[in-house]
Amino acid sequence: MMIKYTVLIIFISVVVSGCKPENSNDDNTLSNKSTMDYEVVAEDAAWCWFSDPRAVYHKGESENIYFGYVNMQGDVVISSRNLQNKTIKSFILHEKLQVDDHNNPSIMFLPDDRLVAFYSEHNGNLYMRKSKNPENIRDWEPERIISMGATSRYCYTNPVMLSEENNRIYLFGRVIEPSSFGSVTEWRQHFKYSDDEGETWSERQIYLDNEGRRTPPYLKLITDHNSRIDFVFTDGHPKTGCDVSVYHMYYEDGVFYQTNGDSITIITDLPIVISHVNKVYDAKISNIRAWIWDLALDEKNNPVITYARYPIETDHRYHYAYWDGQKWIDKEVSKAGGWMPSLRQGDRVREAHYSAGIVMNHNDPKQIYLSRQIEGKFEIEQKYLQENGKWKSTFITSQSEVDNIRPYVVCNSPIDRPILLWMSGYYNHYTQWATDLRINY
Repeated sequence: MMIKYTVLIIFISVVVSGCKPENSNDDNTLSNKSTMDYEVVAEDAAWCWFSDPRAVYHKGESENIYFGYVNMQGDVVISSRNLQNKTIKSFILHEKLQVDDHNNPSIMFLPDDRLVAFYSEHNGNLYMRKSKNPENIRDWEPERIISMGATSRYCYTNPVMLSEENNRIYLFGRVIEPSSFGSVTEWRQHFKYSDDEGETWSERQIYLDNEGRRTPPYLKLITDHNSRIDFVFTDGHPKTGCDVSVYHMYYEDGVFYQTNGDSITIITDLPIVISHVNKVYDAKISNIRAWIWDLALDEKNNPVITYARYPIETDHRYHYAYWDGQKWIDKEVSKAGGWMPSLRQGDRVREAHYSAGIVMNHNDPKQIYLSRQIEGKFEIEQKYLQENGKWKSTFITSQSEVDNIRPYVVCNSPIDRPILLWMSGYYNHYTQWATDLRINY
């Protein structure tokens, strides 16, 4: 470990002004813990934020979390950590797939407590593996490529199982394919479904069409695991223009709906044109581009969203938007600092819109975890939205020597103890990092 950080000490953080702890909240408690005070659950590990769930809590014969990541050898890895004795086990699902953090696996449990892992290349093949035994990541069935067509390339995996559809598994992701207008490629969102626990799959279905915009749409989803799936998405990558907006819709019982419940279309009459979906945030009005981070449902089943806006590339702003039953209420949470990637001397930033991350506790979306830049390093902060509309704030890390980025609240965490994982270390690009995964529990 010491060798790794010594070699990469040439990385420097981008420092922006004005990003010291804010004192406008009712409570702003500094942690007495830095990065190194938290346990490392995986060395040499990174993930992106568009394939989920990337970490899952499950209590069966034992109580564990299961989490996936990619290392700098390009291995796609799944690990488990026992919450009682803290034993960690790991298994390489695919050796040397790509050195690319887009390829982290998403994880789901079958009704018999066996695991299924889905993962893809960054614009390539789509894979799945099933564990042979319940709650066990040591023995797996052979890897399978989910057939998608010779001319299409895939990225991101987001599986959902709906109990009221006889445990149908939907697998959502992004696809690049030749355009009907010639050699130019089109970016769309697609899904396939399986009614036999992934043994066979339906034909691919495009359900979101960006209608000729030559920019990839990005999507997050959340489900009640029964009948409903909510989607939040953009109409592009923020690097492609200042008009990238945020949209929301949901699916239930074979129909796609606007946030207010108005029907968009039925599942047999797809795709939906993105511009026909109502916006959460309209970047064309403000001329400030956006990118999404998380989506949850509150106690009334109303959607709650976290996302980032970019007045300029060195000034990222975190936002929190919730549907009050009639309209979207949008609040700026805090300044986030500048871009998250660290630069070597003489480097140029390749992903200036990579923020450090803002996510929610899905059991209580008023509780958020974010990473923002404080005195040159990215620190993890917890905030809670109080009845008076102000944020109560506590820092998870402070005065750290390395960055703490891309927090994620483990899916299905117990209500009384949200389990947080995050990346710590030096991150330069989705193909170059020296980060570990740490845990708060």
